[in-house]
Amino acid sequence: MTTKRDFRVESKKRKAAAFLQLVKKEDEETPPDKKNKTEESKTNVENGIETSSGSSKNEKPKNFQQMAEDELLKLRQALRERQKASMEKPKVFLTLEELAKENTPNFGTDLKDEDIPPLFVSDVQSLILFAVQGSACKIKPRWCKLLRCTKVASIVVMVMNGVSNTELEKYPDSFSTLRSEFQTHIDIVNPSQYAKTVPTELFCILPPQQQRILAKRSVEKKKPETKNEEEPEASKSDEPPEESVVEENPLHPTFHQDDAFSRTSLLLSTAQLMQEKYPLPVQYSNVRTLNFKFTKEDYAPVDDKSPMFALDCEMCLTVSRQLELTRVSVVNEKLETIYDTFVKPFNRIINYLTEFSGITKAIMDPVTTRLPDVQKKIRELLPANAILCGQSLGGDLRAIKMYHPYVIDTSCIYNLSGRTSMKTGLKKLTEMFVKEIIQAGTGGHDSVEDATATMKLVQHKLKHHLNYGDVRMGWTVGETKPEENPEEKVSEFKLIKMEEPEEIVDPDSQKSHITARQNAFFKMGKYFYSMFEVLQKYRKTAAMVTDQATINQFGMDNGVVAIESDSDKKTKSLVKSHVQFHDFVYCSFDNYLPHINGETTPEKVKVRPYL
Repeated sequence: MTTKRDFRVESKKRKAAAFLQLVKKEDEETPPDKKNKTEESKTNVENGIETSSGSSKNEKPKNFQQMAEDELLKLRQALRERQKASMEKPKVFLTLEELAKENTPNFGTDLKDEDIPPLFVSDVQSLILFAVQGSACKIKPRWCKLLRCTKVASIVVMVMNGVSNTELEKYPDSFSTLRSEFQTHIDIVNPSQYAKTVPTELFCILPPQQQRILAKRSVEKKKPETKNEEEPEASKSDEPPEESVVEENPLHPTFHQDDAFSRTSLLLSTAQLMQEKYPLPVQYSNVRTLNFKFTKEDYAPVDDKSPMFALDCEMCLTVSRQLELTRVSVVNEKLETIYDTFVKPFNRIINYLTEFSGITKAIMDPVTTRLPDVQKKIRELLPANAILCGQSLGGDLRAIKMYHPYVIDTSCIYNLSGRTSMKTGLKKLTEMFVKEIIQAGTGGHDSVEDATATMKLVQHKLKHHLNYGDVRMGWTVGETKPEENPEEKVSEFKLIKMEEPEEIVDPDSQKSHITARQNAFFKMGKYFYSMFEVLQKYRKTAAMVTDQATINQFGMDNGVVAIESDSDKKTKSLVKSHVQFHDFVYCSFDNYLPHINGETTPEKVKVRPYL
């Protein structure tokens, strides 16, 4: 209450100060009409007209006070009208600083490019969906906030192939309108880095995990009834080729026969990897991951028999003001510790954080193992189809500075709060589900103990059902059996199965090798629903002006007005004519690519206005 009262008092003081300033200004600058009145009063005195001295003294302050009050009323009225007008418009503002704080330990006060985590086309998708669905949208944008989404009149997405912030800065005269109308610029990762396209990333919405599983089950049930020539090809797309199967190793035991459902169902999707701040192998201004290593040079497809490994790390604070790796442990499915070592950081430790890490100076003094040694050993230990398990494993992967595509995160597969952002700690999860007590001592955490507990939690869930331990999926405390008819929960949108066409490249080329490795991280879901179906459900009209291939893939249903364009000039004209009649318009400008490829001289590029 005291704070509110103080705030009101300070507000009144500011208003009084502004009022006095107005009075003073009026006193210093007497308007012409008042000067005339003053001269008139002087003339009256000279002509013998009597004027009361008392009234002449009080008249001036009253007049000035009245004028100041009138001026203040006008200012207040103008302010109210301005606020009212602003409330009729939506507003977007960036939350990159908050995102950087969540992503970067010991975030400083100044926001730097390297502090901002990578943003993807899917982040743009989340903003569009929130603008359309409002409070009904399940996933809100992580990089910005949209106020008054119900006031959004229309959404226009323009894609300029081959153009980035580099071109905007290099050729300012060519993009004068873009630079003047859009003061805020952000970088997003080009989807071509992982063999995807902007339309695919933008229009394909990944449904909730349970709906994907049900869709897969329904397809599998229909397979025996369908007998045609296409059946072998369909089965091949769902099952990994024989040559990709990795031989079982004694160090890599797997108890898949005890699983009640496929362990691959628990893998984090690409969207979840982004949301949970996992390191991803993309070129971006975020230089914090440039020196990261891959856990394997090549990855094999995962299946129900892929071995699982639990990984946990301990960190200490160094002079770099960052938490750096000081211990790493890896446990297999037999709960055997196959790797456990202390690691000496290259930077000097200033705080051992013993109460959390269990690390002391006496432990670290004789240690000679360095981070590159750890990375080399992990690459040797893990098979190409290994599934890594951990509690908030993204932080551990950042500690060992490595990328891994196949991840099960116990902080994601178990949820007791009903909110994705509110995680339950490993200690509580272990006590509740595995009925064991961990982290009970006062000497800090033990990475072997934590890794073992993580593996037990994953194995425990695999013995039950997909919804088990997750209140977001309808599970309740004490429930152990799956629902009798989960298939009855159908999606409100039509699920579509899609396989992206593979790019034809030389299998021995370096590009093919890199693309295959990237695809392991950026997995395209087979089942999705279309953004245009969402627009249609919310009674939004849509139009797209782009190439024929994109139209054939996405613009043939859901009432989309699709128009093919073969030139930027035509695209610009068509978009202008359609944007006033549709709630959502997508267009692509493709003719800038010849300039980027050197078919036109830079001088011609510079003078050509594009928008």
